[in-house]
Amino acid sequence: MTAPRNRMSLDLRCLWRTFLRSLCLQGSWNPQRMQNLGLLFTLLPWLKRSGLSPAEGRRFCRRHYEYFNTNPYYANLVVGGLLRLEEENRSGDEDLLPLVHGFKNTLGRALASLGDQFFWLGLQPALLVLASVTALWGSYVIPLAIMGAFTAFQFVARLRALAWGYDLGLDIADLLAAPGWHRAILTAKRAGAFLTGVLAGLYAARLDIVLRSEGERRLLLCAALALGLSIAMRRRWPGEVKLLLLLPLAVLMTYL
Repeated sequence: MTAPRNRMSLDLRCLWRTFLRSLCLQGSWNPQRMQNLGLLFTLLPWLKRSGLSPAEGRRFCRRHYEYFNTNPYYANLVVGGLLRLEEENRSGDEDLLPLVHGFKNTLGRALASLGDQFFWLGLQPALLVLASVTALWGSYVIPLAIMGAFTAFQFVARLRALAWGYDLGLDIADLLAAPGWHRAILTAKRAGAFLTGVLAGLYAARLDIVLRSEGERRLLLCAALALGLSIAMRRRWPGEVKLLLLLPLAVLMTYL
């Protein structure tokens, strides 16, 4: 991986203003251009201190008013990289503006895939199930602590991603080649599957009395009817059906 270059002029005040605005990236999400307004809003602190002429400022806004969409947790890598390109374009002899469109779209798509898999399909479900497991013991402190820890982690990660993206600039492409991304995704998904098995086993243990009572047939009939209707209404098996079918295997693997 190419070593990060020294920061040029992204001062602390601009860094913090950009970071705070990046938390509103999806506040103006729209089906036509997705997060474009949020991205432009995030970049405005740099524009205000850049010293660009009104004509250059209008061209800057048009450049970043285009379609943009990525995972919000990783979006600051793109934001930092864009600020680096704009800064280098102003201070250097080489015209880097033609690279902005391709850089933004290519990196945004790559980080959208990685972020969706890690955060929304891996880490967040795993933490939610972990909080549910700890809540079975009647304590609300540990689940709240888990959610609070995740909140603090994602704030720190977003701030670090902004500075990291600015340091790397175009070298972010080398960062994406690191194998750690996919290892983190696999670890988060496996942890979620394991914790789901633990949670299912605990619920099954607590429902043992119910299953042994006269309501066993009624419970099984309702479950079969719900599965049958969900399958009949959709051509493909819904995700919840697959989950229910895999739960016995998850419970078995957990207790073995």
